Formats: sequence, structure tokens, C-alpha cells
Amino acid sequence: MTRFIAKRIQFRNGERHSVLSRVGGLPVHEATLFLASFRTRGRAANTIHVVCTTLALVYRWLHEAKIDLLARLQSGQFLTAPEIHRLVDIAQYRADDLSEDTSTKSSKSKVIDLHRVRMRRKVTQPDRRPVGVANHATRLRYIISYLNFLAGYIAPGLPPDLKSQLLAESKQVLDILRAQVPTVSKRATLGDREGMSEADQNRLLAIIHPQSPNNPWKRGFVRDRNWLIVVLLLATGMRRGELLNIQLRDLKQREPKLDIIRRADESVDTRLIQPTPKTRERTIELRPSIMRAVWTHVALRREIKAARKHPYLLASEEGPALAYKTIDKIFADIRRACPGLEINLSSHVMRHTWNDRFSEQAEAMQLSEAVEEKARNEQQGWADNSKSAATYTRRYAARKGRELSLKLQEKLDVPD
Repeated sequence: MTRFIAKRIQFRNGERHSVLSRVGGLPVHEATLFLASFRTRGRAANTIHVVCTTLALVYRWLHEAKIDLLARLQSGQFLTAPEIHRLVDIAQYRADDLSEDTSTKSSKSKVIDLHRVRMRRKVTQPDRRPVGVANHATRLRYIISYLNFLAGYIAPGLPPDLKSQLLAESKQVLDILRAQVPTVSKRATLGDREGMSEADQNRLLAIIHPQSPNNPWKRGFVRDRNWLIVVLLLATGMRRGELLNIQLRDLKQREPKLDIIRRADESVDTRLIQPTPKTRERTIELRPSIMRAVWTHVALRREIKAARKHPYLLASEEGPALAYKTIDKIFADIRRACPGLEINLSSHVMRHTWNDRFSEQAEAMQLSEAVEEKARNEQQGWADNSKSAATYTRRYAARKGRELSLKLQEKLDVPD
């Protein structure tokens, strides 16, 4: 079976891009043209890769359904409404090997068997894991954009009658597809990610301290590095991409500060999935004790010969700069070492936790709402008018809401 995958590439100047490839074959020409339009508009490499994985899903379905899409378009015909509904159904399920990043090299395939796909069912089969509603909606929007692009790409080369037919059919069917894009509800907030409780924070820091007998890692360098990772995430609220992007030159020599710098397509970064900050550049001030811990780790890092070949603060024991997947593995190790935490711990939970702690400190300092919002946006690298704080302060807001609600209930005279 022909298998399509999203493949990351890196140019000599460091720029990252993605192409849709057939395994053992050439990239899909039309998909390459479509993805190039994202590149020329300056979209992030990771965004382009998400688009590419969506196209891989589409082309796998076309292959399984035995649809030669280009030949059909060249005949003035478009996809039919029933075919569109099947594509919408397929787009709501995961396929773990759409990207070369996760594609298995073993003989055991993880490809979803599209012969078993039917119209949407109320009960999901165990081997068909659904994606989130927002993810499903994003996929469908990219599919709409691509199919519209293909119709516009083919139509100018057709005779007038076929051109008119193709454009009319594509408009009608794409309207049907647009109507299938799910609405992402803002009311279903139960289960959304929250920060850690103070008790869980203390337990976490105690377990991963380099001298802790319960520390899940054996070697000293790894213990020190992973402890520093958690401390920096808790202390600053930065994203894992920002953390992995820190270079030694970003550390201030005479001040307890470090810079968060945007370095898209950095040529010295050999990681194919380049960690990149999503927010504004900024300077973060640290407690002197935390900054000393950073410099202590820098000294340990310099003892690794291979690590001295790149400028990034965080390196593996073998030398290369840490990647996203390593951070994910570190937090998986922590979860196993800290069973019973109230939340599903991840690096991004540290960001939520920082924002909860920031709200508590702002309240203790009696900052006005306007001053607190401006200070938070500056520290997190958000725009001045950003409302992102609402996403990251759920635990704090819920606690304050409970406190106020209980105060209101005190006025009710209910006998025991």
C-alpha cells in the first residue's frame, strides 16, 4: 500500500519546511505548491508541518478509496457529497504515523484501516482514537483550503465548459464541507488543564532534588539538569520551546537575568524540529540562587566535549542539544516517580502553575487589576491587550470563586 507521510526538511540556511512524500517515492507536486504558499507568508515551520500531516491523511484516504483526484478535476468533476462526508469522518480520528517524526520503522503498522471507516458512530471503536474537537476543526479548515487550491489550480487549464462545471461543483461541495466544521465550545471547561496545588509543587521539588533518594534518575548530570529544567519552568512560566532555545550567550554574566530570543530557522541548530518561542522576546530576571544553579550546570555541561560544539544551555549526556521529546520523557519519568498527583503533569502545567502563583502574589501585593494584567503580559511575552491569562489561571480563579461562594452561603441560616 502506498503510504504518505509528512517529512520535515532543513535547508542549508537553517530554514525548516515540510513536504508530503510517498514512502520510497517523490513528494506530491500539488501539495508542495500548496505548502510553499504557507512558507512565503512566513508561517511557522511547525504550523506548516501540521498542514502537511493533514494532507497525508487526505492522500491516504484518496488512495484507499481509489480516487484519482487530479484526473477527476481535469475532467471537470469534484468530490461528491458522500465522499466529503466520509472524509469528514476520517479526519476526526488519530493516525500516529502521519509524520516521519512518529512513523514506526517496524513491520507492525499503526495505520488506521480505512476499509473499516463508516459514517460517524456514537460509540468509538477502541482502535480509533478521536482527536479533540479543535484539532478536528483545524484539519477540516486545512482540507477546505487545499481542495479549493486544487480546484483553482486545475480550472484555468480546462476548456470553458469543464472549467465552469468544476468551479460550480467545487463551490457547492466545499460549502457542504464548511458546514461540517465543528464549533469549538467555550463552555465545556471541566477537565481543562490547570496548575499544580502548593502541596504537589512541594512534593515534586522534594522528589526531583538532585540529592533526593527518590529521584528517578541515576546519573548526577541528568539529575542536576532535570531539576534545573523544572525549577526554571516553575520560576519563569516559560514554554518548553523557549527553554530549549536558550543559548549560553543569553545568560547575563553580571546580572541574574536571561534573555528569551526568537531564532526561527537558526542555522546552528541541528534539531530538525527546532524549538522556537511563540511569544515576544523579553528579559527574565531570576533569583540570584537560581542563577547560580544555572551557572553551576553550565560548568557541568562544559565537561561534556560534544556539548561544547553547540551553544544551547540544555544538552544530553552525549552532547546534542535537548529536543522536545526529551522534555516529554523527563515529565513522563516524573509522573511515574510521583504517583497520585492531582493533575496530569507536563511541562506546560508548569506554565499554568506559574500564572496561578503570579495571581496569588499580585493579590498579596494588592496590585490593581490593570497593573497585574500588564505585568503578567510583559513577563509571559504576551501582547499588551492579550487575554491569555484567563487560560492559565483556572485553578486560582476557581479557588477564589469557591471562597466567594462560601462567603455568600454564610448569610443563609440553614440549621445543621
